[in-house]
Amino acid sequence: MGEADRWRWRRSGYDERVHAFPSDERPASFVEAACTHSVPFGKIGSSHEGPRCLPCLLIIGDRLAEQHSVSAFDL
Repeated sequence: MGEADRWRWRRSGYDERVHAFPSDERPASFVEAACTHSVPFGKIGSSHEGPRCLPCLLIIGDRLAEQHSVSAFDL
């Protein structure tokens, strides 16, 4: 599983922004996004439309870049 597969982009009912939530997160009372934004499970929308959380974009982008650069050097 690649880094991109570990995250699901979903809208938070608290701030109406789309955050990166772990894809393997089991339903619990609260779910934490990559940026540490914590949301009750019932307040996470199924939509990924809307303004994106900039910290989540940067965090996930950095992880993808690290994964890609390591793979490039392994050639």
